[in-house]
Amino acid sequence: MSTAKLLKDYASGRRDFANSNLVNANLFNSDLIGINLTKADLRRANLVFAYLNKVTFNNANLAGAKLGGATLNQSIMMNANLTEADLHGAMLQRVNLFGANLSLANLMDANLNEADLRSANLRGANLRGAILSATLMREERGYPPTTMSGANLRKADLRGANLSGADLSGVDLSGANLSEATLTRVNLQGANLSGAIAIGTIFTEANLSGANLTEANLKSANLLKADLKNANLHLANLFAANLTKANISMATLSNTGLIQAILTGSDLSRSRLDNANLNQASLVDAYLVRANLDGADFSKAILTRAELSGASTIGTIFTDATMPDGKTYA
Repeated sequence: MSTAKLLKDYASGRRDFANSNLVNANLFNSDLIGINLTKADLRRANLVFAYLNKVTFNNANLAGAKLGGATLNQSIMMNANLTEADLHGAMLQRVNLFGANLSLANLMDANLNEADLRSANLRGANLRGAILSATLMREERGYPPTTMSGANLRKADLRGANLSGADLSGVDLSGANLSEATLTRVNLQGANLSGAIAIGTIFTEANLSGANLTEANLKSANLLKADLKNANLHLANLFAANLTKANISMATLSNTGLIQAILTGSDLSRSRLDNANLNQASLVDAYLVRANLDGADFSKAILTRAELSGASTIGTIFTDATMPDGKTYA
């Protein structure tokens, strides 16, 4: 179908253009609100600055399409192919992208507030500076999880998002805001979260092994049973964080703030905790075998039944701490 015919028919009131062939179509700045483009072929189409509110793109092929600055609020794009599409600065609020393929897509500075990204493929996508607050990415039974493996989420806004079960291995989340987000059982292995803001974030049973969390703000975060083996938490803020039964073995926590943190039953064997602040922290049944505790502050901490064999305690402060034998350190 020619672009001229589509625009003419749309202007006359027609809205159903399902299965249309619009490869390389030039629809720059077009007003196509409410149009039905189900299964349409829009490969490499120019939809820059187009008005596409409430458009139906289910199973449409938008591979390589140009959608920079386009408005797609409340559109339905289930199972759409947006591979390598350019959505730089696009408005995608409350868009349904369930099962969509956005691999290698450019979503830099795009607004995806409250979007449905369940089962979506965002592998290698550029989401730098994107707004993903309150987005839905939780894993659904019977469908593959949302994958963002290798994606760029630097300084992205993910406040309140639900990413439970998603694959974010190796993603760049440096400087991103994840406050109050839910990342239960999320795969963040080897991810970069340096300088990230994750206040009150839920990381229950998340895989953060080998992750970079240097200078991250994890105040009051829930890391129950999280895997932080070999993670780098240098200078991170874990004030009042819940790390109960977490695997933090061989991790770097040098100069880390763990004031009032809950580390009950956690594995900190062979970890570096030199100069860390664990004032008033709870380490009941914690496993600190061969950990480096040099210069760490355990003032008023509770270390009941903690295992400290082989730990280095040069210059370690235990003022008023409850020691493994239940006695208060004098």
